[in-house]
Amino acid sequence: MSRTSTMTSSLRVLPLHCSRSDGKRYDESRFPPTHQLAQPGDEQPWLAKLGELLRDQLFPGSDRTFVLDAFPENYHLRVRNRNDGSHHDFYLYGYPETEGEEPRGRQPALKSYRSPADFFDHLLWLITDPENDRKNCYCRHCRPPLEIADRAPHAAVLVQPRPEPLGTHPTVPGGGIPGPAVPAMATPGTMASSTAPTTPMATATATLAPPTSLVTGQLYDEADLFRVGEVVWYRNMQQAFRLGIVVQNQPAGSQSYASSIIKPLSHSRNAIDNVQRPHVEMRPFLTFSVPPVHAALQAVVHQPMASVQWDVLESTLPFEEKTRAQMLSLEASKIAACHTDHSFSLFNPVSRWAAPHAPVNQQAFGGVFFGCEKIGMFEAARVRVDDTEYVKNKDVEYTFAFVIQSIVLERLDIDNKERLLFQGDIWHLQESASPQHAPNQDQLPRAMRREKAFRDKVASVRGVHFDWVRVLANVTKTEDAIRGRFYESEKLGPILYQSEWEPSLQQGVVPSIEMRLNNRGDSLGPHIGRKRSRIDTFAGAVPPGNVLFLQGVTEWPGEPQAVAYPA
Repeated sequence: MSRTSTMTSSLRVLPLHCSRSDGKRYDESRFPPTHQLAQPGDEQPWLAKLGELLRDQLFPGSDRTFVLDAFPENYHLRVRNRNDGSHHDFYLYGYPETEGEEPRGRQPALKSYRSPADFFDHLLWLITDPENDRKNCYCRHCRPPLEIADRAPHAAVLVQPRPEPLGTHPTVPGGGIPGPAVPAMATPGTMASSTAPTTPMATATATLAPPTSLVTGQLYDEADLFRVGEVVWYRNMQQAFRLGIVVQNQPAGSQSYASSIIKPLSHSRNAIDNVQRPHVEMRPFLTFSVPPVHAALQAVVHQPMASVQWDVLESTLPFEEKTRAQMLSLEASKIAACHTDHSFSLFNPVSRWAAPHAPVNQQAFGGVFFGCEKIGMFEAARVRVDDTEYVKNKDVEYTFAFVIQSIVLERLDIDNKERLLFQGDIWHLQESASPQHAPNQDQLPRAMRREKAFRDKVASVRGVHFDWVRVLANVTKTEDAIRGRFYESEKLGPILYQSEWEPSLQQGVVPSIEMRLNNRGDSLGPHIGRKRSRIDTFAGAVPPGNVLFLQGVTEWPGEPQAVAYPA
């Protein structure tokens, strides 16, 4: 094997270490005579399977390989060989005898685990339970079988969000709006105000039935163009674009297109039914700019939406009475989208047992609702590249991708503030006429690999291909350096370019997606910062009592800290 391929393989394999153990050593006489110590090589399938199970919990959505580096201290594997030599039975020993089980006279049989899946609940408890309370473990030795059978399924539990105090969103002196909006594509009709009626979502905090700090299940939406919990544009019946929240995706069938169920954005006093739209009638939020809010609502633009008395406000609007409610809903949806664009909330906290060397003022997460989008660890994001990082960093024809290795919330000593950090590698997509493709392409996120494959197919008529080339490794970027999600050209390009798309492809050219996208935070309004949950972000933009089911997401209950707002 070449040195390059060895390095590639090692980069894709990430070891996990369990630094806590309740394991106990026993005298050899306590083990059945037929249960002999296993060979070191016998442990590898167990450690690999346990690493795979932990990956699904700690880093959902990742396509990397995770391996548990060793069993917790004092746990070890034994094997019983069948008489006919046809099979080997394995047993993982080390589980402690609890009080009342200590030997008195005849010694009881030691407890063991028969498979990686059998041991996994106990391992997860060792890694994730900060209380170290055995009652929180759901393995068959820590809990009676009846309790395990009766436990609730791993499901999110939604609770009503607490209202935020007034002043959380600062007002701008004179009622002005700081900063201009950055325009994106100027397709006729698409820049019209987006409004949306909404049957909103209630603020919710997700917890798991077994009290762990990790999420059960994987994030299945890495390849989805529109993700549950994101704010998107959709066409209403009048063919104008409005704003709403994706609450469910419907895959394409033999007789139907892929579609999404959307909860229109509005305000808390306006209950609007969900709508279903095919993806061809939808756009990611960053494809259009949010039009300015009507002057009559400038006084509430920078207030938390949950604090606005919408009924009173409606009666004062300078619109015709028959259109007043509709206009208020439209303007409120703009405010809600801008507030969301300048906010974020974190989910799937990584247990400190899984990151024992992390600074005490940092908490790592598996993903973030970043403005109107959802981004996960080990995914690609669009990134601002500095002059010192790459010469032609401002060329919109250049495609950069930031492969996120960690998402961290860092508490600062100054005024109890905090900041959101992203760590990872910056890659540049380069055209090449070389017959050889660059190495290491298989270690990239699937979206980047699909992007390369699509561009290679299109560019083959010109006798060239594309390679992802790493520009910088282990870069730390602040919140304002992340432009948004990385979108695949094959999926978004036809929507953005429409009739221009196919003629370009026939010439062997893939039009730039970057040219047609805004950046997170380009909308009007001040920076808001972290919210307690995704539902909390939408508080006031939808009627109370509505819920948002986020599969594979455990929202972090950490209290938001002080953030700096523009003067």
